[in-house]
This record gives sequence, structure tokens and C-alpha cells, in this order.
Amino acid sequence: MQTSCTYRILFLLKLLSEKDYTKKELLAEFKKNDIKISNSSINSYINKLKLNDININISKKKNENVYHFKRKPTQFELTEAEIAIIHDIKKLLFAQKNYNKIRKVVRLFCKIIFAAKGDELKSDLLNFDYYSSLNWLLVRTLENHCKNKDIILIDYILPEGKNKKIKIHADDLRIGDWSNRLYLWGSIDNSKYLSYIPVDKIFMIEKIIQKNVPFEVSKDILTYHISKNLYEEISLDKKEKLISLDKKIAIIERPLEDNFFIIQRLMSFCPDLYYISDEKIKNKVKEKLEILKASYEKEYE
Repeated sequence: MQTSCTYRILFLLKLLSEKDYTKKELLAEFKKNDIKISNSSINSYINKLKLNDININISKKKNENVYHFKRKPTQFELTEAEIAIIHDIKKLLFAQKNYNKIRKVVRLFCKIIFAAKGDELKSDLLNFDYYSSLNWLLVRTLENHCKNKDIILIDYILPEGKNKKIKIHADDLRIGDWSNRLYLWGSIDNSKYLSYIPVDKIFMIEKIIQKNVPFEVSKDILTYHISKNLYEEISLDKKEKLISLDKKIAIIERPLEDNFFIIQRLMSFCPDLYYISDEKIKNKVKEKLEILKASYEKEYE
């Protein structure tokens, strides 16, 4: 089989990129591929590789030369402006509330970090705030349980540091509307309503109690009225639904979930918020407004 000199040099480099070889072993590999070369040819190819700034080290082992391909580490540096852009990209990514996209970018940065020059740059690349501390293997497992609608028993870490066993019928994983925290949604302890727990507080999944269980849960619906003018200025979020609109009032409904976010959302509608159907939510909004009013009055006394 006739082969060009260039091909034989590249074949030699391919062999050395896989492992170290003696000259005898290299000759045997060429022979296996029906390429006839001599000892002097090996020396010539090694020299040509070195002339092209490809590091081939030669050491001695039992009076034989051992050839080793030493890869040059590829590294890159970033300017302060470029690092600032990376931080901005991360913020935009977090704002999308899509944990799957965040996971993919975390994986990408983990791959390229080995080429980054300097510990500070590596730290910047790997810093995804809350998402850096997430157990992504646990997230993947929870995704499967949500997909199958399994009932699972989890070991949950309480605020005071103690652990508690919680049974949950897994439904969905979502980032909170008012935070970057990832939550497991489901029916806890046979409740008829969906609720949620933070994934970062789940120590482990103890066991699968039952697989593939259909959901039979109810959702409380919150209704509120805002002015037509305000409705025309804002955009409804993905959970809000316009029920009716007249010359003065827009009536909106949403599932009664994530009370903290709902309260903040309703407060942002003031003073064009006229009615809240849930008494507990209404009282919380009034309480927050009273505190806000008192702080303003104190400031301007």
C-alpha cells in the first residue's frame, strides 16, 4: 500500500496521541496497517513533528526509546468587560425561569473551564449563584418522577436543620415566580391541592411508594378586579386569565399558588386594585399596605 509522507506522519501522531510507544511498537502498528517504514523513517517523522512545534518527548525504558506526545494546554483569558458580559448573560438566563436551559449552560461552562487561565476566571465561569449548589443528579431523578406522576417519600431538611420524611405525589419542577429557587410541585400527604417544596432542601429520595398514579387534585382559583386603564398598561403573566372587561373594570383569575408572589403582584396593582376574592390574601395585602403607609408617614414627620 503506497502512502504519502504526510499521511505517515499524521498516522504516527495519531498513535502517539493515544498512548506512549517504543520504536519497535510503532513499527508493528505501521505493519498492521500495511505501511512499510524503517527505523530511520520513525526518526525522520519525529524530527518533522518537532520542527512544527509538536512536542514529542523521548525517554528510556529498558534500553529502548519511548515516545510520548506532550499536548500543549490550550488556555484563554477574558477581559474584565468580557467577564461582565458573561455575568449579564447569566442574569438574562436566570430571568427566563427555565432551569433546563440553565443546566445546559452550567454543563457547557464545566467543559470549557479546563481551558480557562487562572483560578479567578474559572471561579467566575462556574459561579451560577443558587444553581451552582443544586444537586443536578437529584433534579434529573425528580424530573422522571414528575413525568411518571410517582408518589415518593423524601428526606426533607427543615429550617432548624432537622430532617423530616414527606410523602409527595410528584407533578412538576418549576422556578419560583418571585425567586430563582427551584421547587418540586405536587400533592403532599394526600392533600387535594397542589403545593411545593424547595428542591435544595431535599436531602434524598427515600423510596418510591407508588408509580404512575393519575392526579386527582383541585386548584383554588383567586379572582381580582383591576381598572381597565391598568389592564391596558400591563401584561398578564402566564397564569393569569382575563374573565371579563367592561368600560371600567377588568376581572382576572389565576390559580391560588405561591402566595408570596401573588401578594407582591397584587400590591403592584395598587391603587387600581378593587377586589380580591380570597380573604386571607386580601388581609395580607392590606397588612402590607398599612406597614408601607406607616413607614412613609414616619419618614415625612
